Amino acid sequence: MRVNNKVNKLKYIVCIVTICFIIAAVPMYHDVQRSVERITSADVIIIDPGHGGMDGGAESANGVSEKNINLAISKEIERLAKADGWNVILTRNEDISLGEDAKGAIRSKKTKDLLERKRIISEVKPTATVSIHLNSFKEDRSVHGAQVFYPSGSEQEPVIAESKRLAEIVQKSLSEGIDDGTERVALSKSGVLILKNPSSPIIIVECGFLSNHQEAKLLQSKEYQSKVASCIYAGIMTFSNKEAKRDIKIRDSL
Repeated sequence: MRVNNKVNKLKYIVCIVTICFIIAAVPMYHDVQRSVERITSADVIIIDPGHGGMDGGAESANGVSEKNINLAISKEIERLAKADGWNVILTRNEDISLGEDAKGAIRSKKTKDLLERKRIISEVKPTATVSIHLNSFKEDRSVHGAQVFYPSGSEQEPVIAESKRLAEIVQKSLSEGIDDGTERVALSKSGVLILKNPSSPIIIVECGFLSNHQEAKLLQSKEYQSKVASCIYAGIMTFSNKEAKRDIKIRDSL
């Protein structure tokens, strides 16, 4: 009898402890679930600094490579976005090519680099992807100004329509923020690998012309890079219907 009483008492204690554990675990489970939901539904943007490594991109008259300016502008956009709580992914955060390990000629390495960038974008499916580049037109060095491109295709497709909307907003933000006398509109562009078959809104921002002496000089200055980045970021915020935690200051560099 005493043995049975002890067993019954032990069972009772175990039962009570189990119930208490379950009660305590329920809010913990919901907390974990809410944390997971916050992570999986968090807003992500991808900033893609064009070129890198063995691929320098365009070059100014004094030998400054596009790749370095692209990275500087991209990092400034990243800084602004992180301050507002965005999860930001840079396709590269240093002077590297994502296709260095590819076999064959430089062309093969460049293709591998672009495919790696597309893979990242496709896997993440961010709110928006902004690919940062610089232009060059040596046939007419007077040409200047930022130009935004979006994927070509039917605007009946939601991704194309949203890419166009993002492009138009960013182009407007750049035109108003820089105010360099150009009146550009966002354009569709075909034949560019990173824009083909997009899985989420994506644009290319050509931030200016390295072939134009004055603009090339501006693009090499930290202040102007910050100004361009602020314009682009302001466009991203408008596109996503978000408000910055503080005013986005677009300083006059001209």
